[in-house]
Amino acid sequence: MSKKKKIIYIIAAIIALALIASMLLSRGQSRLGPTNFEMSKVTKGNLAYEVTATGTINPINTVTVGTQVSGIVEQVLADYNDDVEEGQVLALLDSSTLRENMEKSEANYELAKAKESKAKLNFDRIKKLYQDKLTSSASLEDAEVAYKEASANVLSAKADYNIAKKNFEYATIKSPVSGTVISKEIEQGQTVAASFSTPTLFEVAEDLSKMQIEASISEADIGYIKPDMPATFTVDAYPNDKFYGKIRQVRLSPTEVSNVVMYTVIIEIDNSSRKLLPGMTASVTIKAEEANDVLMISAMALQFKPSSAVKAEMEMKKVGDIAENQDIVYLFEKGKIVPRVITKGLSDMTNIEIKSGLKLGEEVIIEANEPRKRP
Repeated sequence: MSKKKKIIYIIAAIIALALIASMLLSRGQSRLGPTNFEMSKVTKGNLAYEVTATGTINPINTVTVGTQVSGIVEQVLADYNDDVEEGQVLALLDSSTLRENMEKSEANYELAKAKESKAKLNFDRIKKLYQDKLTSSASLEDAEVAYKEASANVLSAKADYNIAKKNFEYATIKSPVSGTVISKEIEQGQTVAASFSTPTLFEVAEDLSKMQIEASISEADIGYIKPDMPATFTVDAYPNDKFYGKIRQVRLSPTEVSNVVMYTVIIEIDNSSRKLLPGMTASVTIKAEEANDVLMISAMALQFKPSSAVKAEMEMKKVGDIAENQDIVYLFEKGKIVPRVITKGLSDMTNIEIKSGLKLGEEVIIEANEPRKRP
């Protein structure tokens, strides 16, 4: 081989080595490292899934007090916030006409009884004459019919009297329960008419020391809610105070709000302090499920999926089918992205319980900074 050819081969080899070195250097520089990822460590702690809702505070039992008779209000004997006892007089209606009707009905009743007595005496007399064969059977039948008719008139007159007496008593408006007056709809001198419907005069809340929240829970969360579960809530009037209650009932009748199916949950609360008032809005938190001293990672790890750019830089291991309670997270090990199948547990929307697949202290990828494209 000539000296000239040797020189050409040497130059070509040097150029080839330079190109290979440049390619290797370029590839090495494009490799991703741990600094290209945001990581989250597997830690141990407590998790709780909480259902939140809003609801209105109401008395457990509110009774509407009305009237079955019409008339002018003569006296109003109860006001807002008054504590009343069962049977206590709340108001009086003008009863003069009702009294006259009652007295008239009573007079008719007494007259009917007198006529009944006379008809009975006549029937007894005709019956004796008939037994002595001194009168006809037709006379006896007429006397018997007159007596029965008089007896029926007595029953009718008694019913009329009882109705008139009851209407007279209705002019005295009494509280049907012991409680607190929360609404008053009448004033002295006002005319109330009960011709077509019973007008509302008062609303009495029975025992305001015990109240309830009517909270709306979405269908996505209602499966977690069970009777006797504890609940906490706050109200705007006392933002620094936390109040406690217990779920009494999950009502089965759904309502639809903005295309979301909601269910009403009744929460019993103690209001011995009387701080909570009817109509207040409560922000309710129900601890539906909890797990203590468990392995957990950031829920963002389940959202991370390697992009095509990241996949191009890493050697990926393929993962087969996974179960419904499983998911895939990604770890960075020895310059490679390694998928890991985990079994999930409880989630509080920020962190998620790891039942298997990871160990304490391991780090998982939650976000990647995309590699720069080569020019």
